[in-house]
Amino acid sequence: MKSPEINIFKSPAKLMLSGEYLVLKGALSLGLPLKYGQTLKVETCEGKSAMHWQSKINGVVWFSTTIQLPDFKVTASNLPKISDTLVQILIAAKELNPGFLKLNHEYRVTSGMDFDPAWGIGSSSSLISNIAWWAGCDPFILNKKIFNGSGYDIACARSSTPIIYKLAEDRPLFRKADFKPHFHGNLYFIYLNRKQDTRKSILKTDLSTLSNIDINTISELTLRLEKAEGLVDFQELMDQHEELTGRIIGHTTVRELFFSDFNGSVKSLGAWGGDFILAASSASEKYIRDYFIGKNLTIIFHYNDFVLNPVLQDSIWQ
Repeated sequence: MKSPEINIFKSPAKLMLSGEYLVLKGALSLGLPLKYGQTLKVETCEGKSAMHWQSKINGVVWFSTTIQLPDFKVTASNLPKISDTLVQILIAAKELNPGFLKLNHEYRVTSGMDFDPAWGIGSSSSLISNIAWWAGCDPFILNKKIFNGSGYDIACARSSTPIIYKLAEDRPLFRKADFKPHFHGNLYFIYLNRKQDTRKSILKTDLSTLSNIDINTISELTLRLEKAEGLVDFQELMDQHEELTGRIIGHTTVRELFFSDFNGSVKSLGAWGGDFILAASSASEKYIRDYFIGKNLTIIFHYNDFVLNPVLQDSIWQ
């Protein structure tokens, strides 16, 4: 019996350091690919036209389904809604590349995350990226067909370095960011344990009165954050970005709400009110950890433990 063909695809998770909400209106955004991510292992052999799919988190199966091909009928599933979304993605990928998923072939697919999807750092975008690798189609078009977001998360999923991202006439443009803060020892990412649905958060935010001045100001702050030479400057830019975004979307900043006594700066990342925050401070690591643990926030990452290390040349994390 012929051995199965095996392909493995990998895409990193992400965080948006600047440009949240306004990236949809053309503002520049600073995106960070992370050391955490998602893999997709595909075993293909001749046989009945079907796909057997398992999804794992840190090696533990949480989702499994069997899909009949070529009609994409779900014949078994422990989570039917998840199966429906997966089928939507596979059908869209097939539409983009009709040669994807051949008849008389059996596919055994294992998707594995090394992070909790509740963290909001890209379980969907890394999956879309991996399926696009497999299907040989454009990940941005595939993402737009399913989720219709800004696409910055897809750009991060195809990068091994921080990026500067922009939507220009609905087209994704991005480049390698020159973001290598020598003060990285003073930067921490803290999970707020209040999972946000980014798409719902965006839909509830009225950006219809957004001015070009605001868009340009956020873009300028993004570029200044990219090039910040010292911690004090970086913190001032964080604070300016947070205050301006809060005014635009009509929300109180996370620092004012929960961390007004913190010795340093705090910035929301992504959809406000949940997921991760960035904390920047000249205080000791013990102070940082004791402060946030004292507020029952125990998932704390140092910059170097979380962000994918920059490399000297552009490359793809695969």
